[in-house]
Amino acid sequence: MHYLLEKLQKDHRNLERILDLLTSQLAQFLAGRESDFDLKIELLEYMEAYADQGHHPLENVMFSVAKPLVDEQADLLDRLMQQHQELAQLTRTFRYSLENIYQGGVMPRDELEVQGREFIALQRQHIALEEQEAFPLLDSVLREQDWASIIEQSPNHDDPVFDKPDKIRFQTLFEYLSRVEQGETPAAG
Repeated sequence: MHYLLEKLQKDHRNLERILDLLTSQLAQFLAGRESDFDLKIELLEYMEAYADQGHHPLENVMFSVAKPLVDEQADLLDRLMQQHQELAQLTRTFRYSLENIYQGGVMPRDELEVQGREFIALQRQHIALEEQEAFPLLDSVLREQDWASIIEQSPNHDDPVFDKPDKIRFQTLFEYLSRVEQGETPAAG
């Protein structure tokens, strides 16, 4: 498997960690327990900063290069690229909702729950589709010259949490992950 596919799979593991954390924080909030809005907002900012601006654009380059090579499976790649746009919009919408509540705005709890659960479910379905169908397809059809073209066109965008940490922008997330890695159960708020 090409190292770029391995990188994307590593990204997916990290994104799944973020989604697990968001799921936990959302469940606490929806159960009426204290939850950390700074953390939830940072999780979505991370999704925007990396998934939407680095990870998905790299996948889009790969999908575009592979499309002419895959015939009837081009629809799968088109669908995934369309999902990237839809997921970016869902991320923004959900983050705006959380920020609004954090700043004292009013939003029905069930509406926020629908937004959060939809966001998390669609992210997980998207990752699964890429892992199970798209990545094996790319691995089977892309040749060395295709990979060279992909590398040339690829965005240079580092992961601001897991690769080149931005500990100022994502301070709450780093503190939470650090406590988890040390075996502590982080406080909610």
